Amino acid sequence: MIRAIFIGLVLSLAFSPLACGIKKELYDRDVNRLRTQIRSIESEKDDLLTRVANLRRRLKLVGSEKGNLSADLQAALLKIEELKALANRRRQVLQGLIDSFQSMVKAGKLKVKVRRGMLIVELAENILFDTGKYKLKTEGEEALRQLAGILKGIPKRRWQVAGHTDSVGKATMNWKLSTDRALTVVLFLIDNGMPPERLSAAGFGPYQPVATNDTDDGKRLNRRIEVVLVPNLEEIMPKLQ
Repeated sequence: MIRAIFIGLVLSLAFSPLACGIKKELYDRDVNRLRTQIRSIESEKDDLLTRVANLRRRLKLVGSEKGNLSADLQAALLKIEELKALANRRRQVLQGLIDSFQSMVKAGKLKVKVRRGMLIVELAENILFDTGKYKLKTEGEEALRQLAGILKGIPKRRWQVAGHTDSVGKATMNWKLSTDRALTVVLFLIDNGMPPERLSAAGFGPYQPVATNDTDDGKRLNRRIEVVLVPNLEEIMPKLQ
């Protein structure tokens, strides 16, 4: 197109009525000037075409990145929804388990707590054992017999019986006492129908207090047996992968 314009201008100069009166040097000068202008225009055209091509490549790249970001965002939102659904299901399971123990809670035989995301059934020492002993009291046997009936009705769940003491006396003796008490409770639950593969025993001595050991009330709270629901990792891990 530009070359056609140039040829037309040259022809118009050559056949113009004034052409016969134009000196050759003036004609050559005008032709050279036109050629220079055309080269400049063609150079600008090439630059513009290069810029357009670059912009198209950048737009294509931005579009690709935008698509990737959109896909990543959708995946993240989907994962959030999955985790929310998992949390809701876990909350419903915990609430159902808590409801199972309400009769014993109302009778003052145990407490049900959720600590660090774990369901804990807590029985006070004075219900189960005499001070410094690990033989069950009659009242304690009655409470554990009732507890065994509830635990048996919760299928496919594992429990850890954890013994705890205050800090009075030697730590090693307290640790042994807490372990002996936990094992006593486990064996009693098994004798009352709990599958042994769903139970374990652990003693923590004075090392996991829930209250201060500087007061009598605090010490009383620390002397306890906890029946802890063991988390089912098979329900959790696949959702986090």
